[in-house]
Amino acid sequence: MADQIHVVPESLRTAAGHHEQVSEYLRTIPSAHAAIQESLDSLGPVFSELREAGRELLEHRRRCYEQQADDHAEMAYHLKMSADMWEQHEEEAAGKLGGIVDDVDDRR
Repeated sequence: MADQIHVVPESLRTAAGHHEQVSEYLRTIPSAHAAIQESLDSLGPVFSELREAGRELLEHRRRCYEQQADDHAEMAYHLKMSADMWEQHEEEAAGKLGGIVDDVDDRR
């Protein structure tokens, strides 16, 4: 017999909530980029290469945070779906078992 799988849907939903919070937080981080960009823009012409490199890094950083936020949001979605599907499976299995008991009672 295969190993039993023990799933606690509420734990999945709790984990999903944490991933949602992380996703929301990650989406706020790039808002600090404006201050960094302003500081870079204040550099004189001597630092034009540094300024451009900083802009590129900020854009890359923004994309990375957005991707991480999207990944956490997707994980939250899948955790919620897994919890819902598990509960549905359990309800269907319980209904089938109840049907077996009803069939046995009807035969008596």
